Amino acid sequence: MAVFEFTANDSFLDGSGHPITIPKSQLPYSALTAAGLDLNDITVILPHGERFEAAIYHGEAGFGEYYQLRFNGSNRTLPSYLKLGDHLIIVLTKAAARSYALVEFRG
Repeated sequence: MAVFEFTANDSFLDGSGHPITIPKSQLPYSALTAAGLDLNDITVILPHGERFEAAIYHGEAGFGEYYQLRFNGSNRTLPSYLKLGDHLIIVLTKAAARSYALVEFRG
């Protein structure tokens, strides 16, 4: 299991893939592979139970290596209760041979 905090931004709310960048400062990237996650097939479950298909994308940019959780299913419409600036907790875990990203409001 791997956990990190995320603040909902414009690219998450308005981008077609609703990218969530996994911050290296909170989660060493080696922890992703150590958790045994299937980076290409992840089910995202939002706070009210909505489910989306996603994958973890790995790339390089001017600032270095990065990982992003990106929605990739046919239904990518986020619920209206998610707002700019919402503080969220993202839990990446594996259960019953499936990988999940559980999204919850930070209390």
